Amino acid sequence: MKVDSTTHSGLQTLKDGLQRTQQGEAATTGGAGTATSTATGASGDANVNLSGLSSHLHSLASAGSSDIDTAHVESIKSAIKNGTLTIDSGKIADGVLATARDLLQKKSQSSGN
Repeated sequence: MKVDSTTHSGLQTLKDGLQRTQQGEAATTGGAGTATSTATGASGDANVNLSGLSSHLHSLASAGSSDIDTAHVESIKSAIKNGTLTIDSGKIADGVLATARDLLQKKSQSSGN
């Protein structure tokens, strides 16, 4: 990524991004969630209020509701430490190919070919 040091303050870009985020959230939540941010001058201070959905997701995460199987992760860590982890490169290759096929199929369906 190239960073252009000659650009002026990104405050307007941030405001535009915030407006698009708010419009997108209102469309996806039916207006139930809100996200607001206000910038105060050039100091860079900001005030952010998260939506109700965000608060709900945070409470689920802190309650231990997780998509990660921590027991499986620990068993993999142990196998790595012990040097007993076996990697099936054929299975990995099959997964990569299946993903590529799915992506190509979705791309061809969306382009109408």
